Amino acid sequence: MIQTPLTKALRGAGLSGYEIRCYLSLLERDALTPPEVAKVAGIARPSAYDALEKLMSRGLCISKPGDVKKYSACEPALLQEKLLMELDEAAQAKLEDLRTKEEEILEKTRTVKERVSKAIEELKPQYENSRLDVSPLDYIEVIKDPYQIHRRFMQLCAEAQEEILGFAKPPYSGPRERLEEQDRQQVQPLQRGVRIRAIYEIPNHKEEIEWWFSQIDTAARHGEEARVVKELPMKMGVFDSRTVLYALADPVSRQTSLTSQIVEHRDLAKALTILFETLWNEAEDYHILKG
Repeated sequence: MIQTPLTKALRGAGLSGYEIRCYLSLLERDALTPPEVAKVAGIARPSAYDALEKLMSRGLCISKPGDVKKYSACEPALLQEKLLMELDEAAQAKLEDLRTKEEEILEKTRTVKERVSKAIEELKPQYENSRLDVSPLDYIEVIKDPYQIHRRFMQLCAEAQEEILGFAKPPYSGPRERLEEQDRQQVQPLQRGVRIRAIYEIPNHKEEIEWWFSQIDTAARHGEEARVVKELPMKMGVFDSRTVLYALADPVSRQTSLTSQIVEHRDLAKALTILFETLWNEAEDYHILKG
């Protein structure tokens, strides 16, 4: 059967190919016997009988009693009314099924959240008690999970009171949306009067340049001081000359590891601040490079 806009529309309304052929055949005459329908439609007689019965059950044709049973098509306006009604009913049924599934998913999510919250409440005392044991390395924190690194960076920015120094070097620990969230977080300390200076390593890939510049532009508009260099030795942030967050390259692969360390140590912060100031003096204002 050749597909036409008409047959495609009828198929979309739920009619089978045989039903369409039989209905179109019935439109050619006032009434036809099943063998005549089969001949006009070009299908086998058993298929014609079956299709005609289905058309009758859907109210799209009627049978005329007599010595020989004949069928007659209902007017196309009724066909439209019936098919559109069926489409609406089918759509409503699917929507209701989706709503039921949505409620089930939301209920399951609520249950899991409640269980997680309850479990975390049970774990808090254990965690707090374990913090009472003082370790000589308590000032060092090692984080491997990208999302946790993101959260700790956001926290350090929120807690900063005086100054934040940063080395921004790819690859970054998370998708761009997460990096953009970090940039938005830095607006708050800027509004409190915290000075933020950042040195950005220029991306190697041209497709990253536009996004990279847009991020610096946004930060600069809010008050960040930005400069750029061709290469940075590491990814780093120094917060209030006291706390350092950094990631070092893997000594074997020479790739920057996503594992980060947070060290609360003024001497280390002082040493890395000297490194920052040295590179800051050698770096270029990003406006010059952009121009």
